[in-house]
Amino acid sequence: MNRRSFLESIPWATLLVGVACSGGTPETPVGGSGSAGSGSNTSTGASGSSAAAGTPSGVGGAGATSGDTSGSDSTSGVGGAGAASGTGSGASAAGVSTGSSGGTSSGPGSGSSSGAVGSGASSGAASGSGSGSPGSPLRHGPSPGCGKAPVGGVSGAFTGHNISIPACGAGPITPDCIAPSFAPGGVAAKTNAGEDFTKRDYSIELPANYNPSTPYPVFYGGGGCGGSPPQKGDGFGAGETGTIEVGLSYVSTCFADGGTSCAGSVANEPLCVNGPELPYFRAVLAQVESQFCVDLGNEFVGGYSSGGWEAMTLGCGAANLLRGFVSDEGGKREHRPPCTGPIAGLMVAGEADTVNPIGPLAMIDPNLDSFGSAPERDELLVRNGCVGTATAMYDSKYPDCMQYTGCPAAYPVVWCPLPGAGHNNSSDGNVNYSPGNVAGDPLMWKFLSTLPAAP
Repeated sequence: MNRRSFLESIPWATLLVGVACSGGTPETPVGGSGSAGSGSNTSTGASGSSAAAGTPSGVGGAGATSGDTSGSDSTSGVGGAGAASGTGSGASAAGVSTGSSGGTSSGPGSGSSSGAVGSGASSGAASGSGSGSPGSPLRHGPSPGCGKAPVGGVSGAFTGHNISIPACGAGPITPDCIAPSFAPGGVAAKTNAGEDFTKRDYSIELPANYNPSTPYPVFYGGGGCGGSPPQKGDGFGAGETGTIEVGLSYVSTCFADGGTSCAGSVANEPLCVNGPELPYFRAVLAQVESQFCVDLGNEFVGGYSSGGWEAMTLGCGAANLLRGFVSDEGGKREHRPPCTGPIAGLMVAGEADTVNPIGPLAMIDPNLDSFGSAPERDELLVRNGCVGTATAMYDSKYPDCMQYTGCPAAYPVVWCPLPGAGHNNSSDGNVNYSPGNVAGDPLMWKFLSTLPAAP
């Protein structure tokens, strides 16, 4: 059952002129940073590098990099894949590049980057560096949990699981620990029903006739705002079948992936580049992979409203661990963890949604820390290496969905703007787009389940 009755109700009537940042917080993230450019520029982190050239897209500089990796997490800012993005006006820099030759890795990685704001006719910035991130190809094969008896998971019902994420302490801030600002006692810390950002929960349901020797896809789902932990159920369903289903849970009524939902105040939003949701998700993913038989090349995330923002944020910071994401009524946070590579994505957005606006907004929504969901689409097109902006109808059963034809086959981008649809409305006519109500052919699961094998 989808937890869709609770809506994100963050006000956005007061708009401020936005400065887009993807790095630079009171808590220094790991990795390198880039520099501003005009027309075209190149910036280098510790090992990966990204090159950018001016485009007329109005999207700030974005670079995606890939490089060598040791197969384990690192905090040195050396090797791996990273990405950065900025937001600008006029024509801004955008680019995709490759660092040193790619390697493979079975462990999640980390990275950080920073970029300046693009403005004017042809200025922008891009930077990219990372550590411990897998190169290309992405992860494949069975997880360490294959061959083991399932731990606390059953078919046909969701069971609750608790999980602990360590605080970072005095050492480097990595994606596998909770930054001091979000740990107990920190300026952006939250507690609710006995949980905080270091102690959380999630739910899991195994497919019918689960076989511990068969690697299964996994779908991680996040619902809209409302309620207190623990939260049992799928959170959000994409119409998936034959999968391990995981319901993600938040601490304080909404996911803390960005904006005031993350930081508690507009002034503290820069802290969210080291926010608590990426460490939480990485911990959940690692535990699921260690206790159940997972197909590492077919893990997906999706969500609605607050869960849609969560899916977009994880589709950036955990792109190296996921094959694809789907979102409904989410958006792009301007302060979020650095992106770790390309990812397949399908996005549904209501053109009349004033709670989570489609945008691109002329001025940033200060409480959401966002220019809307359309900027996420634009950033993803750059990150995936798409060429041009030509589109074609994705599926005649869902006529509002357009697929960008210039994207690599491995990393498609599908955009579904719904005319006249406001918040909590994912329909146009008699067709529901989230997850999709055409009998036997739900839109979102069709997109995810028919992706080609990860490169």
